[in-house]
Amino acid sequence: MKMAKIKICPKCKESKLKTALNVSGWLAPNMYKCTNCGYMGYFYIEIDTEDLNMHKNDLKENNNK
Repeated sequence: MKMAKIKICPKCKESKLKTALNVSGWLAPNMYKCTNCGYMGYFYIEIDTEDLNMHKNDLKENNNK
């Protein structure tokens, strides 16, 4: 079974990326903006939904210590 891929922000690691500019077409990549931290750029982290859930659980455990 193939997992769904999610784009997450490279700065805050949240899955709050939206396409900022869609004029790229086939010459340039899409630019993304994070609605959480304000990051704007071409780079993002692509992660499986299962890995994202594991990452969030690890963060919660570390914050509770």
